[in-house]
Amino acid sequence: MTFTPILAASDFSRPAEAAVHRAALLAKAHGAALEVVHSLSPAPLTAVFRQLIEGQGLSEAELAARAERRLQGAVADLNIHHEITATGQLLTGKPTTAIVAHAAAVNAALVVLGAHGEHRLLDLFIGSTALKLLRLLEQPVLVVKQTPLFEYERVLIATDFSVTSRHASNFAARLLPQADMHLFHVFEAPFERELHYAGSDDHVIEDYRRLGQQEARRQMDEFIRSLDEPERFIGRVRHGYAPALVNQYSAEINADLLVLGSNRQSGLSATLFGSVATHLVQESRGDLLLVPLLDATAAEA
Repeated sequence: MTFTPILAASDFSRPAEAAVHRAALLAKAHGAALEVVHSLSPAPLTAVFRQLIEGQGLSEAELAARAERRLQGAVADLNIHHEITATGQLLTGKPTTAIVAHAAAVNAALVVLGAHGEHRLLDLFIGSTALKLLRLLEQPVLVVKQTPLFEYERVLIATDFSVTSRHASNFAARLLPQADMHLFHVFEAPFERELHYAGSDDHVIEDYRRLGQQEARRQMDEFIRSLDEPERFIGRVRHGYAPALVNQYSAEINADLLVLGSNRQSGLSATLFGSVATHLVQESRGDLLLVPLLDATAAEA
């Protein structure tokens, strides 16, 4: 599988700059084409916005020209720093709509973006562009939260043993051939909640937990054997609340990338955790790779 082209979205903010540099590292590693895109979005209050820029002696055309110069300057610096040949493309329209359309048009293999844009306070009220793109893009999306100082070394893949998780695991292994791959599954013991509600003794519940752990371990071993490169994966299972344990285990192994599989039909309501995936996107400290599965039937075949 080739990872080209890679698409990096930038609004010229510091988080976006980190994302663009991470995209450059990946492009160089795979010999992939890299395109940096910036969307020139019309202001919500067009009349007021026009008065503002005209009062400063500017025009919308001049703003577009300035954005183009800034984009091409950033791309030139990127090429010198990473010794690659990236290109820049100025888009027009709402960032989410423009980026989704462009990613589909160029058949991007991966879309890379920063966790927050230029207007972090606004993100709190309307939902960040990153979250919107995660819901809309059909391509794998890498959300960069940390300044890329080195290649990814330890990857944590949260799994529920589904075909979606298998697809995400195989994708991550191909994208990062040198990284350590850690699979992590959080389980609940069968009938545990019912036993709690019925007032069962703690030792009875603990017995059920042991049975649950044995079954989860068996499923993990079977899942690893089903992967394209099983020898690269280490699997762990734990009992408890998924979001907290995923973040905890990520810190334990010092993971620099968290990978989630998602069912494209339900956006961020991933097969893995349902709506919990949204919490992991927002709460994880490290970078996050969301890998959608467009056709589960085809993947099973």
